[in-house]
Amino acid sequence: MFSAMFFITGITTPFLPVWFESRGFSVAEIGALAILPQLVRSIAAPVVGFEADRNQAHRALVITCTAVGLAAWLLMWSTSSFALALAAMAMVAISQTAWPLVETVAMAGVRVLGHDYGRMRLWGSAAFVVANLLAGWLAGWLGVASIIGLIVTGAVISFSMSLLMPPMMASDLVPRRRLALADARALLKMREMQLVLLSAGAVQGAHGMFYAYGTLHWQAQGIATQWFGALWAIGLAAEIALFFWSSEVVRRVGAAELMVVGPALSVFRWLMMALDPSLIFLLPLQLLHGLTFGTSHIGAMHMLIKIAPVDRAATAQALYAVVQTLGTVTATALSARLYPVAGGQTYLAMAAMATIALAAAVAVLRTVRRQYELA
Repeated sequence: MFSAMFFITGITTPFLPVWFESRGFSVAEIGALAILPQLVRSIAAPVVGFEADRNQAHRALVITCTAVGLAAWLLMWSTSSFALALAAMAMVAISQTAWPLVETVAMAGVRVLGHDYGRMRLWGSAAFVVANLLAGWLAGWLGVASIIGLIVTGAVISFSMSLLMPPMMASDLVPRRRLALADARALLKMREMQLVLLSAGAVQGAHGMFYAYGTLHWQAQGIATQWFGALWAIGLAAEIALFFWSSEVVRRVGAAELMVVGPALSVFRWLMMALDPSLIFLLPLQLLHGLTFGTSHIGAMHMLIKIAPVDRAATAQALYAVVQTLGTVTATALSARLYPVAGGQTYLAMAAMATIALAAAVAVLRTVRRQYELA
């Protein structure tokens, strides 16, 4: 399921704006089509997560969401209307609310059966790389217009895999009390939850400048184009390696401690990037991507299953997905303002976001250690 979901994003992340352009959409229309899913997902994800928890319907909603995604991409393939494209992208956003539900089922396997989360999740990163390369080859061979067929293929695979997903076994271990909205509000009022969400949103958002303008800035620095793919691949390879050994890393280091490591390294990474490092320094800095993203994500995932009640696991995952989106949107909007005038020094703003994440993560760690002492 992770492979199927990330196969689609491996195509859409680099190529969807280019495909929109090939369909005749203007720059302003492409911007609207890019922003709309983030806004819709921010609203829809907590609602879908809460309904999954309340009705014990995690698997059923994953199937429904992936079916909506398949319908959305088929609609997108068949139209050149901006209004219908907007509707399709809103449907895509709803389909993406399946992601936190899949994470919830995966983490239930970790909690109940002792599964290794990292060795499930790494297949998502690997599929992203494969899809990226495959889409690039297809676009070069048949033209950019052809990649929509590859996206639809990914949507068919995603829907098919959803039919094979297991139910939430952990639901058998908790009372089947029907949740109320007050339960969701209580979850959000927990200090530990607030700190985890703040840290996660800020540290993942701090990647916004890199995702939006990183490659463009390498080009402006005079880095040879043929190195761009290699630099991205180094970061993804480090991410996959961390996921492969994540269970051992969590056991040896600790989930709360990993939440501190990620932002600390993120502050260092973005400060160094603000200095416009040459290629020889960019190579090791890209290796840090596996840590600035990976340790923060793995630490947060394991902290969520520690602090969120089992009956609200999907709601917690949905909130985590929302803060990541909001953090990235905030950082991207800030970078769009700063990059034209500040260039690479825009990374200093990302370092500031990472510092906020670090402070919140340290507070999480202190809270956890205090609980251990009381225990």
